[in-house]
Amino acid sequence: MRVVLYQEDASRLRQSLCQHGLPESVDLSGNGEGLLVVIARAHDRRVAAAAEQWLRRQPLPDAFIAACTPATRAHCQPEPWWPASICDLVTADDDEGVLRELALRLARLAELETILSSDWLHKRAVGRSVAWRRTLRAVAEVGRFGHGACLLLGESGCGKELLARLIHDLDPLRRRGPFIVVDCTTLSPELSGSELFGHAKGAFTHAVNARDGAVALADGGTLFLDEIGELDLPLQARLLRVIQERTYKRVGEDNWRKSDFRLTCATNRHLDAEVQAGRFRSDLFFRITQWTIRAPALAERRDDIPLLVEHFLAQHAETPPRVMPEVMQQLVTRDYPGNVRELRHLVLRMADRQQGFRVLSTGCLDLPLHVAASAVVSDGWENALADAVEGALDAGLGLKSIGQIAESIAVQVAERRAGSTSRAAELLRVTPRALQLRRQGRPAEGCP
Repeated sequence: MRVVLYQEDASRLRQSLCQHGLPESVDLSGNGEGLLVVIARAHDRRVAAAAEQWLRRQPLPDAFIAACTPATRAHCQPEPWWPASICDLVTADDDEGVLRELALRLARLAELETILSSDWLHKRAVGRSVAWRRTLRAVAEVGRFGHGACLLLGESGCGKELLARLIHDLDPLRRRGPFIVVDCTTLSPELSGSELFGHAKGAFTHAVNARDGAVALADGGTLFLDEIGELDLPLQARLLRVIQERTYKRVGEDNWRKSDFRLTCATNRHLDAEVQAGRFRSDLFFRITQWTIRAPALAERRDDIPLLVEHFLAQHAETPPRVMPEVMQQLVTRDYPGNVRELRHLVLRMADRQQGFRVLSTGCLDLPLHVAASAVVSDGWENALADAVEGALDAGLGLKSIGQIAESIAVQVAERRAGSTSRAAELLRVTPRALQLRRQGRPAEGCP
């Protein structure tokens, strides 16, 4: 985690924060990687200056924390243009309270960073794109610190069940309990009550034994209702009390039973529109949306496709084959209406076609090979860059200014794409130290 203490004596403030509960392991040097956190304590125009410097740039920091007391509140006024999703205005009665609140927030962010940088997460949720990291951060927050119902939104095949399992496994209270999946698309009106709530012996024909339903089986763990938007209205009504009170009745019984579970739901529908159309109950909608997370479509995270391809091939064989650049280019540029699920099926089909080979060549593709694809891509970005230079010249900029702007944009785009300084440096073919110096506006000795 990279923490920027704006216009502060870093060593002195670090000592004060540690005295107020900040773990010694949290790096406040400003040179870390991962989440970028900017802290500004109110004093004269310090907060406003920090906002101008850090909230008008791309990529934005992951968190911007402005702290004040009643005495300094006048110097800590948020502006309408501040991005609400990352800004946190903290007030406390005195300076001691401010330090305590800052220490708590930094400790929380450090724990999130530990989760997001863990091998455990990277092996299960493959990808480094900005969109995917943003989603994983939301999942980590909900799983580790949240307890209410969570609704996962997104197109079919983009990994909603994977995210639901991550939420379950990150929950320190629930992860040792069961993870019960209910596919709502398969629930028939006749048997849905039994599937969800169970039934008593003799409740209906062929009910020769009592049986627990999904709600009872999820006790102590997580109940995952996949494609909840497919439930018919009568069954939606029966879920209300279960979700609100965690009580239910078996089919054929009159006594109420209890089940303590965490609820996670998923849908590829726009449930707010379904509510407006009368196809989904508004009271149920508000019960399942204490938290809402959207899983990005694969089109929003194309940078992750090479990593996903390698991941699927490694799952398929102990010694995965190497993928030719022409083949990878085809995989990255094509469309995937079925998202990650479609990509996985395509990669496994390719591997089966050339099973035992050490290189996946163009013969494994079931798509027409566009030999000129890379040339088209190259022409596209070169033309765009030429147009940008034309605009800069029209604005009266010289070669030095154009070069500085291009370098700054390249650094920002690489960091946004890679998610860390070291990976951005690899993309730009410079050292991480050179990249840090460029970010600070100083030339790097001996660096290209």
